[in-house]
Amino acid sequence: MNILFLDSIEKETYGGMEKWIRLTATGLAKRGHQVTVAGHPRSEFLRRIANTSKDIRILELDISGDFNPVTIARLKKYLSANSIDVITVNFNKDIRLGGLAARLEGRPRVIWSVGLDITKNTLVHRFLTPKLLDGVIVPSQALKRQITKFGYIDADMVEVIPRGREDTPSVRPRSQAVIELRRKYRLPKESVVAVTVGRFVEQKGHSYLVEAAVKIVNNYPKVVFLFLGDGPLRNKLEMQIAKSNLEKHFVLAGMLDDVDGDLTGADLMIHPSIEEPFGNALIEGMWAGLPIVASRVGGIPEVVLDGQTALLVEPRQPDQLAVATLQLLGSPSKRESLGLAGQKRWRSQFQVETMIDRVEKYLTKFLKVASHP
Repeated sequence: MNILFLDSIEKETYGGMEKWIRLTATGLAKRGHQVTVAGHPRSEFLRRIANTSKDIRILELDISGDFNPVTIARLKKYLSANSIDVITVNFNKDIRLGGLAARLEGRPRVIWSVGLDITKNTLVHRFLTPKLLDGVIVPSQALKRQITKFGYIDADMVEVIPRGREDTPSVRPRSQAVIELRRKYRLPKESVVAVTVGRFVEQKGHSYLVEAAVKIVNNYPKVVFLFLGDGPLRNKLEMQIAKSNLEKHFVLAGMLDDVDGDLTGADLMIHPSIEEPFGNALIEGMWAGLPIVASRVGGIPEVVLDGQTALLVEPRQPDQLAVATLQLLGSPSKRESLGLAGQKRWRSQFQVETMIDRVEKYLTKFLKVASHP
């Protein structure tokens, strides 16, 4: 099978969908499929893809505009020259560019792999989207309900395939990771570290955690909040932290290539999103054996189990967030039981090979359709 992944994410950004593409493309390439990943030249996304696997072809595209004829023509030429069977697309722009190129070329099937609800109830969306897509992959039932709400995407064409997380058994033992994490960020040895993973954007709800931190720190002064990620709200968050006199209790580490060591050395995960179709960070946390406090929103209740692997609270509720976090901070045994249950759930439900199996099976179905019209 010849597959092309198209993602027009901004040059400096690398998020959950980009990680899905990296894992999926790498997994399919290892199974003998020919894989190409297309994106902006010199982008963080393509850099990470290139560093992950030498078996994946990189196609740099100057992507500008939803109907750019130069981009469409170049894509069509590549699809034809490389006998691409399936093209997966991400943003609405990608649906139009990749979808039109595929329809003009005539062979490839177009699959929308979507991580956020970016549907719009406009004439262009209602008319073009169903004509340019052959299938849709979403990570949760919650997102499936969202993207089908306007009616122009048929629920029968949407396949729910939860995200997966690869195992990295070479990561140092937790006892060593705990020491190294505190040394890395110059934290007191007795610190209890609560990690949050995600871009600094409104939907991730970081500001509500900073607000909750005032109460948390007053009751448990040994806690340190470690934010792994970056984004447009960084300055705003730094100002909020400073205004609350919490600088000693927060570390904003930036966007890291590898977060495994930091996750392994942390004590719990807090995920305060106000909108979350799935929650890639949650399976990262479960892989690391971390107990989780998270918002009861979107696909999160499909990923974690309330009271068994996580404590769920209502979104935009700092008081609830503080209470749940303090409950875990005050009970090491509760943290351990939730963490172990989460790790077991990751092994059974969210391993990357399980995800690759399902994606491969789904995409192969379209080859059979193409050969038997």
